[in-house]
Amino acid sequence: MVIDFSCENGAQPLDAELAARLHQRMKFKLKKRHTFAMGILIGLPVFAICREIWWAFAARGPAVLISETLSAIGSLKWVDTTLVTGFAAVTAAYLSVAAVRDQIKQAEQIERNRNQARHDATRAILPLALSGICQYAIECSAQLRDLGNLCWRGRLPPDVDIAAFPDLPLGAIATLKEFIEYSSQHDRRLVAKMVSTIQVQTARLQGMRSDRPRGTIVLRINIDDHILDAAEIYGRATALFEYARRDTDHMPNDLCAQDVYPALSAFGIWDMSREGLAERISRRFPGS
Repeated sequence: MVIDFSCENGAQPLDAELAARLHQRMKFKLKKRHTFAMGILIGLPVFAICREIWWAFAARGPAVLISETLSAIGSLKWVDTTLVTGFAAVTAAYLSVAAVRDQIKQAEQIERNRNQARHDATRAILPLALSGICQYAIECSAQLRDLGNLCWRGRLPPDVDIAAFPDLPLGAIATLKEFIEYSSQHDRRLVAKMVSTIQVQTARLQGMRSDRPRGTIVLRINIDDHILDAAEIYGRATALFEYARRDTDHMPNDLCAQDVYPALSAFGIWDMSREGLAERISRRFPGS
């Protein structure tokens, strides 16, 4: 049904918002009328049945009425008995399904509680893993700075050997993996990015060292790139300390340059190269 909300005698049509309100009120009134009509249709039979049951109990007594009802059920023919049995089977099936659903919900709740307990346990030891990662980044930067100081005319001399770089602390990656496994999608994102950054940095350092015997040229700018990788790892680890220590329950959304700048101080970089590295950090993390 289309309702015309325009006025007669060329008057301006009603405001659209007012028309919508009037239409909504009419729909609400129709719903109320339909509900009232359905209530009457259902309520009258129910009232009549309840009245008959009340009169039967009042006239014959509960004991006699229940006894006669059981006798009547016992004398039902096979068709009526089959119908009653069918209703009983449907009821039993419904109760069985409800019980299974309750068991599933209970099992899901137990699993959620178990996962939360594992998450809390991993979060409790996360600061230890982060401290080890920060120390790893500091040691890597110290060795890279030594190599950078040996550079001549922007490159590492061919006769300089590259020693093995530090290893990650035992159990650090396992702790991060377990934290990712039992954390929400939002909480695991920054930690997963840190693991990826560590893997890339480790591969680059190993590649630089393994290619050295073949005469591969190592430029000073490449060494600075590796120092920036170590600074990013340090920044990602320190950004997680407040959450790991339960000083806050808010996991950082992403890394910004302000999180990475303190790594230069932790690495002991106070010479003229500090300004250049800080500028490259701001370019690596734009908009922060």
